[in-house]
Amino acid sequence: MKYFRETALLWAVLILCVGVPPARATIPDENVGLGIKQTERAIFPNGVILHGIHSGKVRIVVSVDAEGNLVDHLVVSYTNAAFARSAVEAVKAWTYEPAKVHGQPRASRVDLSFVFKSDLNVTVLNSEVSFLQDIFGETNEFQPSLLRDLDRIPTPVHVVTPLIPDGVLALGEERVVTVEFYIDQEGKVRVPAVSREKADDRLAAVAVAAVEQWRFEPPMRKKQPVLVLAQQDFRFVAKPKP
Repeated sequence: MKYFRETALLWAVLILCVGVPPARATIPDENVGLGIKQTERAIFPNGVILHGIHSGKVRIVVSVDAEGNLVDHLVVSYTNAAFARSAVEAVKAWTYEPAKVHGQPRASRVDLSFVFKSDLNVTVLNSEVSFLQDIFGETNEFQPSLLRDLDRIPTPVHVVTPLIPDGVLALGEERVVTVEFYIDQEGKVRVPAVSREKADDRLAAVAVAAVEQWRFEPPMRKKQPVLVLAQQDFRFVAKPKP
């Protein structure tokens, strides 16, 4: 059984103006990444060897809630569908421990790369490279489209505005956060995230619950629904309360 930890919190934010109440109390500084116990091994699908395939790669984004429950897993690329099925079976069988920021359990996300080799079986890596950096030069049977490749930009059909927590910004303070997320073939937002540096961003924390409820028209490429990777900048501005 393998065990490792990775931190990458799931947050997203909206453009909003907020009032400025008293600052919040200090929380103990204890940061621990998402824990993954690999209780089941991903198995090399021997059937692909009959087709002359001896290696493959799969990338899966896994999200876990603050109670350690697997809430979503999204296959974002694979070189062969058989490898993807094996990786998904493993991810669903594993157990998880939630990440902690300042000692408090938090929802979290990890991007995993499965490397399959017929002679060495399977290696699971924490992917430190974003999909945008990795997409070029990789020969994949499946991978997300980019917005520029779509027939048109997906139209949002349902947007939820998050409630803003007190004491986050000083009067006149402004903060911009870049959110990366996927829109699946049905138009649902999947695994929104910001950079690790924003892991303790309370603005992002409250907004992710709202962003996860957003819906879009299905992204289309050559008139076919596709998975698409999107990014969005959101700006918060602190203004005096009326």
